[in-house]
Amino acid sequence: MRVSVGILPPKKIFNKILKIEKEIAEKYKTYSNLRTKLGPHITITYQPNVNRKDFKKVERFVNGISKKTKSFKIKIKGVDIFPKNRVIYLKVLKSKELDKLFKELSNNLKQFGKIRSHEMFTPHITLVKKDVTKENFKKSFKEFKNKGFSYGFNIDNLYLGKAKPTERIRVVKSFKLK
Repeated sequence: MRVSVGILPPKKIFNKILKIEKEIAEKYKTYSNLRTKLGPHITITYQPNVNRKDFKKVERFVNGISKKTKSFKIKIKGVDIFPKNRVIYLKVLKSKELDKLFKELSNNLKQFGKIRSHEMFTPHITLVKKDVTKENFKKSFKEFKNKGFSYGFNIDNLYLGKAKPTERIRVVKSFKLK
């Protein structure tokens, strides 16, 4: 099963970002990102092949980490791309707290499957992915890169999501931070 641990923005910011995603989808005919069951989110760790019997252990690790992690502020500023994959995203600024959370989750959860390295950790909220044409990818990035998106909010919870290989990840549990 696929497992994800991450952050959902507060409802007000979640809805603003969802509105941006819908605007881009309609204008540039790219709907893949709207099909997620999570909505706008920041993935901290993702494991594509966790054994079903290990899920309760993963849940306990995430719960333990959340109990000792203090709530912290996150900042989103600007738009960037992963050009190879045709992904446009809102940039989440790295912080000591976010890096520490990533390292702690990664170190505890790597026993359940492959984890991306710290150098590859680029916190972000995806706006466009996969199904956009090359031409629309360029046009949409050009339009949205200078929009001045800037949000800040406190992280109070972590989500734990899961899915079978053919399904979309959905939140199954939320953990309050200290």
